[in-house]
Amino acid sequence: MKRPLHLALLLSAAGLWFPGALFAHGVEVYDISGSADKPVATVHFTYSTGEPMAFTKVKVYPPAHPEQEILLSLTDRNGLFSFTPDEPGEWRVEAADGMGHQGSITLQSSAHEAQAPEKTAGGKVPLLLRMILGLSLILNIFATYSFVLKGLTKKGSTQEVSHAYQ
Repeated sequence: MKRPLHLALLLSAAGLWFPGALFAHGVEVYDISGSADKPVATVHFTYSTGEPMAFTKVKVYPPAHPEQEILLSLTDRNGLFSFTPDEPGEWRVEAADGMGHQGSITLQSSAHEAQAPEKTAGGKVPLLLRMILGLSLILNIFATYSFVLKGLTKKGSTQEVSHAYQ
């Protein structure tokens, strides 16, 4: 009978010495999206101990319909989750690990952030530049072939000459 009493007192003393362990069920949520001119929203979900909420279910609720989830996903192994808001307003992001730990944050998205990025001409090379690059490629192949062929011819002629003197 004394043993359970001693164990209870020992655990209580340990709780006083290590109070962080008593609050291990809390969740901390941070908006780490960066600057306001970037359209990507990033949220960091961690337990109160600092451990990331890895591979935890995340739900996203838009400003127009705050009760209707429009995205269901997972955090990564570091507890990070990113998405791109497509309309201005308050977006709610919630994470729950299925074991009673959950966290929520509301992110403000401005109209500027919600605009799609302008399309650039990335990947399109002007015709003149493509012609120059193509010609350069052909000349480089020819030069390499000539250099290799010339090297092989010299090796062959040297061997023939050395055989002639023997």
